[in-house]
Amino acid sequence: MEPLAAEIEDKPKRRPIPEVGAKALVLFNQKAGSVSAGDDEKLADALRQAGVDFVMVGPEKLSRRLLERAKGYDVLIVLGGDGTARTVAELAPRDGPPLILLPGGTLNILPKALYGELAWPDALSAALERGVVKRLTSGRANGEPFYVAALFGPTTLLARAREAMREGKPLAAWRRFQHAWKRSFTRSIRARIGREPMRKAEAIGVLCPSFSGGIEADTLEWVRLDARHALDFARVSLRALTADWRNDSSVEIAPCKSSDIVSLGLIPATLDGEPRTFVSRVRVTYDPKGPRVIALEDRA
Repeated sequence: MEPLAAEIEDKPKRRPIPEVGAKALVLFNQKAGSVSAGDDEKLADALRQAGVDFVMVGPEKLSRRLLERAKGYDVLIVLGGDGTARTVAELAPRDGPPLILLPGGTLNILPKALYGELAWPDALSAALERGVVKRLTSGRANGEPFYVAALFGPTTLLARAREAMREGKPLAAWRRFQHAWKRSFTRSIRARIGREPMRKAEAIGVLCPSFSGGIEADTLEWVRLDARHALDFARVSLRALTADWRNDSSVEIAPCKSSDIVSLGLIPATLDGEPRTFVSRVRVTYDPKGPRVIALEDRA
């Protein structure tokens, strides 16, 4: 029995892509937050050394049609920012090749959930050598997917102030900040989990497992902010810099598979950090069958 057991133990696990002759479609965004000059050549060299045949395109080529035609590839590799990773995850066919989402952005929340704190060269090597294919749990807001977090309510207007600062428009950013602050305490929303009664809230967050560093889960995480005064909002904002926000008295957290957010007018929102606006009602649902991704079992 011992030789047989040893033979089974030594048998290599099936790799997510072939060891020889693997084909990859590579999406490279040179404008991403932490991508450096020459990273495209470094990525190309790393793939050649790994024996991977590849075609590399820029984000201007990214489309649903391109990804639907990519079914002949073994893997889709993305080196870009969080926005590029989200777009590929949204457009990629669910039965298509798995995704390797490398950290090339500023926050890199999805790549960190897949590969921990590894820099992109190490993450690529680890994914090719010992990655496993998994489904990425996601959420949907009126059918539109998100993979990290969806936030709803007037306080999300602060994201528009952030975008103005990114664009080098400080006066517009200040005006948007003032507008967001004023609306945060004059127009609230109502929300519920499942079929529970509607309750007033200043903001609602729906978090995917990747927000906390995971990939798969049985539910999403529902967060209700009941900040009755400016002091409550300021305190939660400061505590949000660390995981301590979960312990704030103005925050309520619960698992959920569906939730509803309603308002008499527009509902400002952000999906994975990108501003959105919904009208009157948003239905948020849990989607356990998101895109296939190549992840590491051990992300330490």
